[in-house]
Amino acid sequence: MARLDSNEKIGLKPLLIYAQAQTGLNLCVTLLGLHLLYFYTDRKGLSPVLAGLAFFVALILDAVTDPLVGNISDRTRLPWGRRRPFFVAALPMALCYFLLLAPPALRQGLFAWFLCLYFLMLTFRKLYETAYGALMPELTLDYDERTRLSTYRQLCGTLGDVSGALLPFAASYLFARDMDFRVTGLICALVVAGGAIVAFTGLSERAEFAARDRSNLLESLRSAAANRPFVVLLAATTLAVMAINIPTVLLRFLSKYWARDDNAAARWLVAYFAGSILSYPFWFRMTVRIEKKPAFIVAIACNAIGSLSILMLSPANTVAILALMAFSGFSAIGIWVTQMSAAADVVEWDEERTGRRQEGAYGGLTSMAIKIAMAISMLLVGPVMGWIGYSPGAASLAPGAVRNLKMLFAIAPAAIYALSAMVFSRYPITRESHRQIRERLANRAAAI
Repeated sequence: MARLDSNEKIGLKPLLIYAQAQTGLNLCVTLLGLHLLYFYTDRKGLSPVLAGLAFFVALILDAVTDPLVGNISDRTRLPWGRRRPFFVAALPMALCYFLLLAPPALRQGLFAWFLCLYFLMLTFRKLYETAYGALMPELTLDYDERTRLSTYRQLCGTLGDVSGALLPFAASYLFARDMDFRVTGLICALVVAGGAIVAFTGLSERAEFAARDRSNLLESLRSAAANRPFVVLLAATTLAVMAINIPTVLLRFLSKYWARDDNAAARWLVAYFAGSILSYPFWFRMTVRIEKKPAFIVAIACNAIGSLSILMLSPANTVAILALMAFSGFSAIGIWVTQMSAAADVVEWDEERTGRRQEGAYGGLTSMAIKIAMAISMLLVGPVMGWIGYSPGAASLAPGAVRNLKMLFAIAPAAIYALSAMVFSRYPITRESHRQIRERLANRAAAI
């Protein structure tokens, strides 16, 4: 049974203030993941190969500095704290986000505009999101209270996911074709900037963590490499992100060319997020009852089953497709609830061995791995789209091309999910081992 440390119980107000900022972050990332490739290829006429290359280059260039930004956050000492000052980076991030979705009428320079604005947006997002994620382990040290915090955070993130997925469809219905993505970009910019301001003004940091010894970047990388729970979690998370990203970027194409209904994607997404929202009580109770490792593996298995199930359906199976999308949304939340909670626990494993709290460094390495995973999947998806016979703005695809698109949507993610589950089966931290780590750290602090 769970044993809550009453001294580490987080109040509802700071919990909600922290969690709400995830809405804007997920709003932005989901909209780009689902619609950006479609927007620049089908709408703006950019080659899918060039679009995939732009994704890859921007993500890789941005990823290599993630550990450095995390280390800078760990080492920062300002009157406002070492995490919250970086929240102001959400403001230039919001501007770049809007410009990315409002490109001028370009012919030769569209690739450069896409690449540069996407890279700048990612850079400012990194400064904000790395510090935001690094603040979570400092809000509470309790093993199960972190699951509660991550559940609320992911619930707010799901609200952002829903908005990011459906806003372009609503904007297309309400506004002219050349204005829908501009309006969507403006709304997203306002939400992400507003959420960052609320978190900056409404949260405080624990002064005792800022007083710990500071580590340089090389020391942080060495300690992270020696942190076995973190390495296992990082590898499993990277694989899960790759598995999730492939069907995400293909969803609108599957809707248009397989279902032959461009608006079917909106209905699928409504079902997906309905399943997501209903899943939170289940995954919270599941994670607390059977702990994080088995809960993560169960979630991964459900996602793999959902991916493969699409192969048994045809576009005429409307109700079955909606049910499958709801099941997929239900399953996906289990990955993120357990991943966010486990990501906080590996910090104490490191602290016991190094005497330092390096949430920023770990957040930076995680961010880098996620971006590399997305970059690799985008680099592969772009050429494969061309290989199966897709051309920007095409009215239809050959039957063989549609069949290959469906197989890519289903089989590749399922295989990667299986690898992720195999990796995470080696994760060693349990509730009891984490309690023992906390006790040893408390005894060490009392002896000083």
